[in-house]
Amino acid sequence: MSESDQQSLPAHTRALLEELLSDFIAGNHQPTRMVARHTLGRGARQALFYCLGYIAKADGRVTEHDIRYAENLMDSLKLSSRARRKAIRRFHQGRDSTDLPPFRMAWFRLLAPWRQRTNLLIGLCLCHGAQLHGMPARPRRYRCEDAFCRLGLPLAAIDRIHRVYREEVWMAEPPPKPESLRDAYRILGVDASISFTDMKRAYRREVARYHPDKLGEDLSPADQARARDQLLRLQQAWEVIKRRERVTR
Repeated sequence: MSESDQQSLPAHTRALLEELLSDFIAGNHQPTRMVARHTLGRGARQALFYCLGYIAKADGRVTEHDIRYAENLMDSLKLSSRARRKAIRRFHQGRDSTDLPPFRMAWFRLLAPWRQRTNLLIGLCLCHGAQLHGMPARPRRYRCEDAFCRLGLPLAAIDRIHRVYREEVWMAEPPPKPESLRDAYRILGVDASISFTDMKRAYRREVARYHPDKLGEDLSPADQARARDQLLRLQQAWEVIKRRERVTR
């Protein structure tokens, strides 16, 4: 986190945000997995889906990716049929709104108050919704910032979350192909001293982390591209290591 972020965020908020971001990164940038492990009360759920609909319509139309992402969040929350219908209704209401009425957001809070950790998790889900098509253009970015303000979250939090996307997800081009054993070991995260068998296990473990079947169906185009790039790098690194093994036999 930059020095400006540290100054802008209260210590408690900063600690909670970093904890959530660590979980987010470890989970291959899938907030649906995080939502499945947290409890979102009625008011928090309604605020989340209302704001998601609002962000989804930023470009003039709601896309299939926006709808699928909202549905995957509903699945992760294990909503009952009644709660799911209500979430869909809130999504549609947000989609049809040209702004976020302060009284409505306040009503969500009064309906069932929630803690700062939940607020930050909602903010993370909204940021993910804003970048479903890659780096968000101004309309999506502005609507996401509007939602943060209405939720009472500092804009320094959204800057920190977007920095994670910028550094780990929005890659303009794949990193260069590994040219040496040292590069290959670094990509696989292994030490040169371990056996070829252990390197093979590490390779399979890393491939499993980025395989589409393991990551789930809610991958955005940006996440899909990132997973493909990482799989390619792993395969290239493994070819370098296999060539070394054949030579040294």
